[in-house]
Amino acid sequence: MEDKHRVVGDKIDINEGEVKSFFDRRCEKNLPYLYNYVNYQDKHPELALERDHYEKEKILPLLGLRGGSRVLDIGCGVARWATEGVLGTISSKGAYIGVDYTAGLLEMARKNTEAYANCRFFYGSFQEILSVLPPELKADGFDVILVNGVMMYINDEDIPTCLGNVSQLLAKGGIAYLKESVGFTERLTLNESYSDELTSNYSAIYRSIAEYDAFFGQYLPAPGFTVLERDDMWKWNLHNRRETTAYYWIIRKE
Repeated sequence: MEDKHRVVGDKIDINEGEVKSFFDRRCEKNLPYLYNYVNYQDKHPELALERDHYEKEKILPLLGLRGGSRVLDIGCGVARWATEGVLGTISSKGAYIGVDYTAGLLEMARKNTEAYANCRFFYGSFQEILSVLPPELKADGFDVILVNGVMMYINDEDIPTCLGNVSQLLAKGGIAYLKESVGFTERLTLNESYSDELTSNYSAIYRSIAEYDAFFGQYLPAPGFTVLERDDMWKWNLHNRRETTAYYWIIRKE
């Protein structure tokens, strides 16, 4: 019998309004750690911290951050990439800009970074980011753009707009770090499927690695962009899913 809440292989759209409602509801929960709000692992909360530490240790040296680097974090959540990451590397001449469409997460992000003066946050979606950011921030582009677990909540028809925004906002010589949860072998779509771990209905598109390769090849194409590195994110002891994993791409604008 076909399960409309769990679709393997076929391409279906998810209700992006329901996705936004999921994050709004999540902000009302009392979770053990700040990073659980965005890294999940509600039944294994320490794993979210382990993954965060491992990811930053692995990826930060690849971003080419300097004192004056301007960093745009699209779907910034609680700004976990700002603290214990970007802000420990850039100077007061640099800037961290976070954008998210969940007001509760942005409030957590502001509290998480209140000790720093070079952070600014804006409310908006990936699709509308060009209209959300003020002209002075867009003028010179960003040295680093982070897109971490955002496209899995965006339907295929909006991916060209989103990656076009990355292309326009990334400065020449800049680095885009894109990480997504993916299906091990094929596309898996959860369509308002109840999650025991999250105690909520949940929707997401776990595309295949090949699908993302195709998207990046089409909308961040060579010779204007170069894929410097692409790989599975987690060590085996950080995996706890049978059908999905996290995969990342480091892409430079030439």
